[in-house]
Amino acid sequence: MRTWLAMLPLGLSFAVLSAVLLPRVHQNPNLFWAFAGVGGGLVAWQLGLWLWAARRGKRLVVEPSPPIRQHYIQACVQCCLYVYWGYWWQQDGVRPIYVQAPLILAQFAFLYAFDALLAWTRGRAWRLSSGPTPIVLSTNLFIWFKDDWFVWQFAMLAAGLLGKEFVKWLKDGRRTHIFNPSGFGLACAATVLIATGTTDLTWAKSLATTIEVPGIFVFLFALGLVVQHFFQVTLMTFAAATVMVACNLLYTQFSGVYLFASTNLPAAAFLGLHLLMTDPSTSPRTNVGRTLFGAGYGLGYVIAFEVLGRIGAPELFAKLYPVPILNCCVQWLDRLANGRWFGRLNARWQTARSPRTTNWIHMAVWAAVFLVLLGTGYLHGKHPGDSIAFWKQAVVEGRHDAERKLVMVAGSQAIASPTARQAGLAYNELGIVAMAGDVDPASEKTRHNSAGNWFAQAAARGCEQAHENVVAHFLYFGVLRSDEALDRSLRQLEQNVAKPSAVRARQLLGLAFETGGARPTDLGKALDLYRRCGDDVYARKGLVRLGLNPGSLIDLSMESPLLAVGAATGDGESCFYLAHMHHSGRGVPRDGERAKALFLRAVELGFAPAVEAQKQSAASGEVPPFAAPRRKFLARPPWSSAFQVGG
Repeated sequence: MRTWLAMLPLGLSFAVLSAVLLPRVHQNPNLFWAFAGVGGGLVAWQLGLWLWAARRGKRLVVEPSPPIRQHYIQACVQCCLYVYWGYWWQQDGVRPIYVQAPLILAQFAFLYAFDALLAWTRGRAWRLSSGPTPIVLSTNLFIWFKDDWFVWQFAMLAAGLLGKEFVKWLKDGRRTHIFNPSGFGLACAATVLIATGTTDLTWAKSLATTIEVPGIFVFLFALGLVVQHFFQVTLMTFAAATVMVACNLLYTQFSGVYLFASTNLPAAAFLGLHLLMTDPSTSPRTNVGRTLFGAGYGLGYVIAFEVLGRIGAPELFAKLYPVPILNCCVQWLDRLANGRWFGRLNARWQTARSPRTTNWIHMAVWAAVFLVLLGTGYLHGKHPGDSIAFWKQAVVEGRHDAERKLVMVAGSQAIASPTARQAGLAYNELGIVAMAGDVDPASEKTRHNSAGNWFAQAAARGCEQAHENVVAHFLYFGVLRSDEALDRSLRQLEQNVAKPSAVRARQLLGLAFETGGARPTDLGKALDLYRRCGDDVYARKGLVRLGLNPGSLIDLSMESPLLAVGAATGDGESCFYLAHMHHSGRGVPRDGERAKALFLRAVELGFAPAVEAQKQSAASGEVPPFAAPRRKFLARPPWSSAFQVGG
């Protein structure tokens, strides 16, 4: 043994520690202490092992092992994907994958050092092999923790390695690990994130959506062929893809909408069935077993996708959970393949030709099916579900699970849209959905906070509809993300009022000037803005409020038919205004009895200002003097959206 190899873990530990010198790490206190703490802990662990070994006269043994073909081929394939995906994914002028590369390299140093120290702590030689390499590369394809929480990235990698070290069984006459190490670590991390509701502490959503880069299906297919050629796992990928396609087609046939919302087959799932579940060490050895394993992954993905959505968890983790479950079934699947029912089929299948020839046939069939999917536009064509308007219409029509799919599509577009404007439209829609409360059964305060956050993010990206919603959210509900955000949106509305289409901007500004909401009270400006809104019912009600003020000379005769229709259809606010108009004779003939009847109708309909006024004037039995209702009691216009749909 080369004695200098025993120094390698210490060098790797110092490599982790030295990452604190990187500007990105040094400038973020949480990231700095993550590397300082983990690197320092590894160094202390190494020194402690040396002292322990010296006192007992033992040596820390290293057994170098040549790189395993499975590991270095997988690593080459994964690195190719990082380069391709990293080139196409650009955000805020940078390529996030390329920016992340130094931290990924630091994870290599961590996991190799951790592997060595764990082996020595357990009293055995460190087998220096290529084993940690695919764990790091595969894990980083699916989950990155954000800089403030990066210490958990190390914990996730450690969990994968610990699963490989401790969770074993007897297979083919030797003890070996049960789980795909990266799949195990990812599933553990996903479970913790779901349980704690902290998925946003990671880049998992971005990784799941930005994988949809140009040509990604062809690129992943080509990379998959490399793995399939060397390790004969074609049947697993083929079966998984077939089951996913079949489930999607059946779902659409029976529901009229799409299982995966915006696509026929998610690129992230396509990545999973090529480069996550196809670990030869933790998959079946028989053809029937591999086929069942792949079919199980495809069906498991669909089930996990639906279950996670139903419990309000991110569906993006659906590709992770089937892997450890199926890993536990590997030996059972092989026994099933060699048993009574499938044994004869499997024997003929595996002995008709050489394994290499059989695998080439499998690859050819899978390639033919893939080309059909590609040629028909099933994989990369414009998908009807990749439209917020489509899912809003589906919600109106009461289609199955349309509300949740609307959130999925809007969320995906908010993250992955190539322009700030498109992202802003999607963020605005998330705010509207949050206020509807149909998907998330959160408290009213939580929903308002969420909506305020989405509206503000949309407005910051230049979405004009979001500016209107930020102002409406404050005027009608008293909710704002910040004074700066509200003022920015008000100023944007003031710039827009000259546009012929800016009816809602004029109505909202009119309300702001009428009530003193974020703008000084100016009834003259309010009157001018309301009059420029045409037939907008909310502006016309504003005119009525101004006309009912003492001393007002505004002619309300044009507004009485509108209020009469509203009163007839059960609008308490219209009854309230019309009662005061008949009581004072403004815009309609003075009629005390009619005024009382309308006022009592407003009370009956539960219009809060009328109910309160009745309590104060119950003794007289007369219609009390008019007082303009507070903003929170006024009828609110629909939220502004760029995606208008029919009823």
